[in-house]
Amino acid sequence: MQKITTIPGEGVQSSLNRLAATDEFKDVFNEVLARRGLRPQDVIPCLKHVYYELSKHAHGNDRVITLRAEDHTDKELAALVVILKVQENWADGLKWREVKKRDGEGEGEGDVESA
Repeated sequence: MQKITTIPGEGVQSSLNRLAATDEFKDVFNEVLARRGLRPQDVIPCLKHVYYELSKHAHGNDRVITLRAEDHTDKELAALVVILKVQENWADGLKWREVKKRDGEGEGEGDVESA
C-alpha cells in the first residue's frame, strides 16, 4: 500500500477516513483491538477525530512520534496505534513508539526503541 495523500479541498482527517476503509487497515484494526481487549464499537468513534486528538498532544519533534498513555484514552490510543502500524511499511513511513509513562518506562508497541 502507498501513502494516502490529501486530495485538494480535503483535510488530513478525510484522508485517514479513506485509509480506514482499506482491507489492510481493517486487518490491523482487528489485531490491535484483540490484543488490547477492546471492542470495535468503542474504538470506531475515536477514528473520526484521531487527527485532532493527536495534534492536541504534540510534544516537540524528535523525528519519532511518541504516543503517551497519559495523553489519550485507551480507545484513542488504540486508534492511533492502528494508523501508525498500517503505515510502518510504507516508503518513508513515520517512526513511532508508545510509552506508558512520560519517562519512557513501560514500553508499548512501536517500530523504534525507546531512547
